[in-house]
Amino acid sequence: MYQHYARPGPEEGGEATGHAVAIFNMTRDSRSAQVMDINTDYQRLWGGAREEWVGATPNVVEQEAANQQILAQLHDVLNTSVEHAFEGIGGREVSRRHDGSCRHIEWRITAMGTHQHDAITLVLTQRDVTDQVENEAQLKRLATTDMLTGLVNRSQFDTMLKSELSRQDRYARPLSLIMLDIDYFKDINDRYGHDVGDQVLVEIANLLKGNLRQVDYCARWGGEEFMLLAPETPLEHAVLLADKIRCVINTASLPTSGPITASFGVVEAQPQEAVKSIMKRVDDALYVAKEKGRDQVSPIELVTSTRFA
Repeated sequence: MYQHYARPGPEEGGEATGHAVAIFNMTRDSRSAQVMDINTDYQRLWGGAREEWVGATPNVVEQEAANQQILAQLHDVLNTSVEHAFEGIGGREVSRRHDGSCRHIEWRITAMGTHQHDAITLVLTQRDVTDQVENEAQLKRLATTDMLTGLVNRSQFDTMLKSELSRQDRYARPLSLIMLDIDYFKDINDRYGHDVGDQVLVEIANLLKGNLRQVDYCARWGGEEFMLLAPETPLEHAVLLADKIRCVINTASLPTSGPITASFGVVEAQPQEAVKSIMKRVDDALYVAKEKGRDQVSPIELVTSTRFA
């Protein structure tokens, strides 16, 4: 039997497909399936002429092994549905195009009728939902990302912090929080302009991303403030991490404004500590670093219960 898999569909920018439909049959004693008819959207989705598809195996998904697995699953479901109505099966495939981009296809198989002489006629419907998936992903990025620096934004960091605090409570593992503020950032804006100030923020964000572990989280907290979340990290190690980043920033000659410095507050989460509590403590720690002259790291031990007058 002629097998037909992954024929190229339209090129990027070609005519979009609607609901691709293939009618095919399957016998009870065989996992093979034969196309009886297809619509033009099916041709646009998978390529090829109608005459080539009639009698061939339908493309449910793009990869041959996965396609055969689905047909085997379909056969098994049909054989257990003799006494009960077949309600159909479906899913979503993610496959990679020749140019490296991904294509998302939703599919569903339903029955046109009951078994006739140990065979059943089925309908495969498919829809290319790539644009929808990409639009949803873009909306999620806009909702969770600081558009200037590319770091996660404050709202998303709040969600991450709550999740990590819950994990710390469950497993009794260390968790530290670092808050940093670019020193005299207002002077940079006043002297060079806000465009240069924005570029400094981007450059600092890139330095942060390049000097953190993969398990760490980094966010733009607001203005010239950034927040770092370090799972599995006790206070003394977080202080070392903060001082490493302080030195990196201190020695980086930024092309836009020249050398700059930053101040750091560091705390370790306490058991059952609320988000509001740890955020106040790290903010107080940063305040102490600034009061002591900036360009330094202030851990929680140096923080008094009230701020300096």
